[in-house]
Parts: sequence; structure tokens; C-alpha cells
Amino acid sequence: MRSSLEHHTTVGELGEAGILQLLHTSYQRLTSGEGVIGPGDDAAVIPAPGGNFVIATDAMNEGHHFLRDWPSGITDNGYSTGWKLAAQNLSDMNAMGAVTSSVSVALAMPTTTPAAWVFHFGRGIANACHWLGAPQTVISGGDLTRANTLATAITATANLVADPVLRSASENVAGFQLIHTGNVGMSHAGFMVASQGDHSQLGRDELQALRLFLRPRPPLDQGPQVAGIVSAMMDVSDSIYTDADRLAAANNLYAHIDPDWVARRAARLQPIADRYEADATQWVLTGGEDYGLLAVLNPERDVPAGWQVIGQLTHEPQERPKITGWDHF
Repeated sequence: MRSSLEHHTTVGELGEAGILQLLHTSYQRLTSGEGVIGPGDDAAVIPAPGGNFVIATDAMNEGHHFLRDWPSGITDNGYSTGWKLAAQNLSDMNAMGAVTSSVSVALAMPTTTPAAWVFHFGRGIANACHWLGAPQTVISGGDLTRANTLATAITATANLVADPVLRSASENVAGFQLIHTGNVGMSHAGFMVASQGDHSQLGRDELQALRLFLRPRPPLDQGPQVAGIVSAMMDVSDSIYTDADRLAAANNLYAHIDPDWVARRAARLQPIADRYEADATQWVLTGGEDYGLLAVLNPERDVPAGWQVIGQLTHEPQERPKITGWDHF
């Protein structure tokens, strides 16, 4: 169906049946599997071998979470929006130590929305699942509706490989280490590039940051690997400061962040920050949407491969700026 689409064809011209066919094509082969009843019925059936399963929902709205046209001249044809929507949901499953089993996609849009945008949006979801390391994920269906602006949401399910890893530990974790894996500050650097840069004059490091902002790469292999090793865990969607404080508060403690770790991570970003008259330290501490993992580790345990110690849980209150990271409201 893709080859028959004219660039100016809108979803209003396709109608609901045409849009569903378009999305089904864009999802490639991720709509079926053993024991799966996928799109086409009133609801899907997804196997849950362990009986219990993990479920979460994330939403994205145009103008608040994404743009189709950025001030830098960067244009998103829908692919990056689909990728990021999938990535942030897969990251939530990862933070529970679970392996994603399905995603269900809801999409609200004006009738004037280009059909090509919808196709690339669906392809972005499918490719994120495949290339981020979750090819077993079934795109089980979803919902379509008309709206005045673009808005979308995904509900993801996942299967546990062990007991779920929660933010609150089952033991006293005062003095335990805070450990982190994944990117940090890179997405905020990319946001600066998209918002203030010039797409025709970007350096290699700016392009890398831009890619990781538009198409984040959560370390999906890490959550299930450390389940049963770490005492508590969550993903870093809003910032190191915000999410470390949330993790600490769930255990009635405070989060001390190692300034030497911050300095090392900021040094990698400072060349970009200099071009935008910014402080990379703030990107590391208050930037969001990197979707790394933050966990609590008993100091008597070895730090897992690919993780870094970034601080410690303590009874001592920690100084924080007024704004510590992303807040939806």
C-alpha cells in the first residue's frame, strides 16, 4: 500500500479501514506469534507464561512531547515519534526487570494528517522494537480517532524473568550504592540542537546527540539481567536528579550524586554545550529522556558489567536546584 500513497494523501481520504491497513503494513511482521491473536478482533490475546505480567501506558502529544518541524530545520516524518513512543514504554518494562511481550497503540489525529506520516510512525514503532532488542514484541492493535491535534499513546505488557524489581526495596538500603547504565545528558544536548541549531551546519557530535534525542536507546538487555541482583530500580526518564530523588524517597532516604561522576559525564558533552552557551553539568543532572536505568546495589556486591556507581543513598538531605528535571505540569 505504501507505494500507492501520494505524498499529499491524507488520513481523511483513506478512511479508517485504509489507515488500519496502512498501519498493519508498517508494523511489518510484529503482529503475530505463537499463541497470539493480534489485530482484527475486538481485543488481542497475548500469552503470559508466568501468569502475572507487567503493564504500563505512556502518551505523547504534539507541541508538548514532539514536533513535526523543529526550529533548527529538522523535520520528523513520523518515524522518530513512533520510535520514541515505543522506546519510552519498553524502558518502563526494562525498569521492572521484565521482557516486553506486546504494545497496543492509540492514535488521535486531524483528518488532514498526511497518510505518509502515519506509515512512518508505525514503522518507527516496529523498528524500535526490533533494533532496541525487543523483536519478540507483538504489536497487538490499538485504537484510532479523530482529533484537532496529533496525540498518541502506547500500552505495553511484559513478562517477568524473576520477581519484579520495584522502586522500594524490601530491606534497609541506607548506605547502598546508586548505579546507572545508559546515556545521560545526551538527549538534552540533542534537544538543544533541535531547538537552537542549524541543520545545515551541525557537527558529528551534534548529529549524534540529535539522533539520541529523537530516537533514544534504552539498554533493554540490562533490566532483566540485574533482576535479583539490585535491591530497587527505575528508569531515568525525567533526569538524574528527579529520578534519583524519587528512588531515594521510595526508601525514605536521600540521593547523594557523586560530583566526580557528574564531571566526567559532563566533560563529554561540554564541546556541544559551548556552542550553545550552556553548562553540560546541568544537562547531566537535569536533562531527561535518555531512558537509562538507575538502581540500588548492596556495596558488598560487584557492580554489574556496563554499570557505573554514581552515588549513594543517605539519611542526609541533599541540596537541589529549584528545577531538577522534566515536569509535565
